[in-house]
Amino acid sequence: MTFRDPEGRFSLQLPSGWLAEPDPEAGGVEVYHPDGAGTLHLLGFAGNPDDFLDPAEELYAFLDEQDVELQDEEVEDLELADDAELAYTEYVAETDEEDDEPTFHIMAVATAPGTLVFASYTCPAGEEDRERGAVLSTLASLQLTGTA
Repeated sequence: MTFRDPEGRFSLQLPSGWLAEPDPEAGGVEVYHPDGAGTLHLLGFAGNPDDFLDPAEELYAFLDEQDVELQDEEVEDLELADDAELAYTEYVAETDEEDDEPTFHIMAVATAPGTLVFASYTCPAGEEDRERGAVLSTLASLQLTGTA
């Protein structure tokens, strides 16, 4: 099923059984399976249609703002439809609190002229294999309005 961002900045294919709804607190859209391990959050921004931002550079800048330091500095690239691009990375974040469990993250940035989409998936560490494939295929299905 195709889901279109209410703000009109992107669309994506939802995996079977997954839902998408607006996130009233953070803005953007939450994508999840009701019985799943985690949530994929996407937030789109309008940009200058004459600028084509490098998704890897935007991802590193975003991670830096979040005080995330990657051990291996590994970022994967995905080509999207209509010449849009996406860069993503996966990591496990340890916590400073004794009672808090580590969390698994997939962080991604997709770019096209006039559009920028930030995506983050989070679940408890150790649960990532349940949904990694569905999350990555959902990200690969992104179509940005700046490319249409």
